[in-house]
Amino acid sequence: MTYFTRNQLAQAMGLEPEALAAILLSCGIASTQEHLSREDVAVVQEYLQQQDQALSRRAQERLEQSLEQHTVLLDTCALLHYRFSAWMERALPVLRRTGRALIVPSSVVQELQHLQTKKPELLDAIRTASRWLQHLQQEGLLKVYGSEADGFGDQQLLSVATRFLTRNRLLVVTQDSGLAADLLRLNQLHSVQGKRLMVFRINCYGYLSRFHSDGKRSSDSRSYIPSAPLVTDGQEPLPVTELPLSGDTVLGAGGPLVLGAVLGRGGEGIIYDLGDGTVAKIYHAEKRTVARRDKLQLMVTHPIRCPGVCWPQELLCTRQGHFVGYRMAKASGVPLQHCLLNQNTVLRHFPSGKRVELVQLAVTVLEKIQTLHQSGVLLGDINLNNLLMVSPREVWLVDCDSYQVGGYPCPVGKSQFVPPELQGKRFSELLRTPGNEAFAVATLLFMLMLPGKAPYAQQGGDSMEDAIRRMEFPYPCGDNHGSGVPEGSWRYQWSHLPLYVKGYFYDTFQKDGRFSTEDKRLPVAVWLSVFRRYLELLETGVLERKDEQSGRIYPNRMKQQGREARQITQRRVCRDCGDAFDLAAQEEAYYREKGFYLPQSCARCRQLKRLCKTNVDGQMAG
Repeated sequence: MTYFTRNQLAQAMGLEPEALAAILLSCGIASTQEHLSREDVAVVQEYLQQQDQALSRRAQERLEQSLEQHTVLLDTCALLHYRFSAWMERALPVLRRTGRALIVPSSVVQELQHLQTKKPELLDAIRTASRWLQHLQQEGLLKVYGSEADGFGDQQLLSVATRFLTRNRLLVVTQDSGLAADLLRLNQLHSVQGKRLMVFRINCYGYLSRFHSDGKRSSDSRSYIPSAPLVTDGQEPLPVTELPLSGDTVLGAGGPLVLGAVLGRGGEGIIYDLGDGTVAKIYHAEKRTVARRDKLQLMVTHPIRCPGVCWPQELLCTRQGHFVGYRMAKASGVPLQHCLLNQNTVLRHFPSGKRVELVQLAVTVLEKIQTLHQSGVLLGDINLNNLLMVSPREVWLVDCDSYQVGGYPCPVGKSQFVPPELQGKRFSELLRTPGNEAFAVATLLFMLMLPGKAPYAQQGGDSMEDAIRRMEFPYPCGDNHGSGVPEGSWRYQWSHLPLYVKGYFYDTFQKDGRFSTEDKRLPVAVWLSVFRRYLELLETGVLERKDEQSGRIYPNRMKQQGREARQITQRRVCRDCGDAFDLAAQEEAYYREKGFYLPQSCARCRQLKRLCKTNVDGQMAG
């Protein structure tokens, strides 16, 4: 007779010794018995089989109960799950008995068709899902809901789920943990006066497992809003209702809120203090549209928790349930437009007169913009009025309801921040790209370094919009001689910028520059590396040791060059950008002394490579 040791059996079954010991006790086998016979193993196998059958019965009972009591909504990733057929075989008898139809958003059907060519590796799964959908439709057990106005993918599924919640007990089947978290947040929205929603996934056994409300989209819990087709409808005003005023009560997800004093008025609405560190934005009657309400609901279900970003926290409605606005954090500080208005206001808000404060401010702003970009959000209307400064290290981003999220565009924009390819366009009729946004970010940084002066403002030139279209950048860089630099301190401030910073600005704003087109503009991550390096050079005094005025916001002369004239020994052509660059005698001597090859790339390209590598290494480490 063949015997097995306890350890051999545990390894063969993939169990921990403690787990096997518990099973042996349940099978009536003594815990002190070291060797197990074939009969003992057979007893263990029969016990496990019985347990498996019992678990399957309970799982089937839960599946039937869920299908009988809920309207079921299917997501694309559930349809493509490798155990979807097994789940359908168990669900179909229940659907036939109850007559309940499964719900599929129209975007799911479109996405299956799109994936056939985009992802051929999913072709078998797509065919299987399509056959099941066709079979269900023939039996009258499938309903396709939604319109193009609802958006695409996750956005439309959220929209359809919201509609059904008002009158049905809804169960959504998805494999996407991020979408599950977004759906479960609908249970917290007071504006959805309906039933509670449940979210399940298909497990490896072909049954359903429940998602829990503490589910996160990713390991760092950052919410991400996926892109979607442009939303063009829903601009009609909502039915007229009496708008609340100071002292009136509005309803949020957490209960009633009393509107306090008026803090501000604008073209879209009125800001009221709520007395708890948050404020309410109540829209004017004509600004209460379907699209605005739906966009805000999308933002609320994708919370972005970044200090200083006034992201919508919850929708607000009247006691009758009419949408009137939203709640957000209470911002503080002074708009940068006021801080950078002229030299007097700059020195009032930056009394040290040190450039290090402006560069620190740029880093602070870039860090917040990067968080938004990593969450799938484009700001769209970047301008100095939407940024409030408490200090160079504390900045608030306001008017977040205008941001571009999903398929909802940012409908506004100031011309000096608008790239040449979008000049004269109607922003409500298009979705901006990261390349469009990169131009606005570069413009903002330029206006921080040359306080308040736009990059295309020039002496004796045409309108700024025309200069942007032609990409006529007036400032010089290296061997490139600009023309039309505005009179005043601007030429001195430009002169004292590090050469590599000037190079990035020049190649972004000058026609045919390396980063001048939509597809080549520098992302926020690179700018952040550029300005963190600049900040380091100022904080360590490197730049001021070369020229003490390089640390001032307002130098009164051009930057002094080194005492020793730069002796050029040869001119080379950069293998990366194709531009000519000079090699000085000191540099050549350094490379030869170290035994290095002479550089094949210009200083700017070498710097860019280092910055990109630093950024990639930082992201991997993070």
